[in-house]
Amino acid sequence: MITGVIILIALHALSGIFWAGSTFTLARSGGAGSDALFRPQMGAAVVAVLTGVGMWHLLHAGNFGLGEKVLAAGTLAAIAAAGVQGALHRKQPAVAQRIAGGLLALTVVCMVVARYV
Repeated sequence: MITGVIILIALHALSGIFWAGSTFTLARSGGAGSDALFRPQMGAAVVAVLTGVGMWHLLHAGNFGLGEKVLAAGTLAAIAAAGVQGALHRKQPAVAQRIAGGLLALTVVCMVVARYV
């Protein structure tokens, strides 16, 4: 089981770092180049969410304490970020990246503090 958790954490971290990092960069650049990165970002979003679900199943199943509630809030923020990026990427790329960037920043904060609440 520990090997599976390590693999999930690695995939979750790498995809999340790419997704959040590219989102922050595109937000800063006013959305320039967002068309070229849309598919890779959405792919990273899918991998991040699916590996997060896998880790939840292995590490948090049956629990819904305060830490899990914080993680759930982060999950919802990440899913909302993907939705915003998907919905607005063609019409308002800068707005999509800025909103998603804020939501992904909230997601990261939730993941970091969940263990300590």
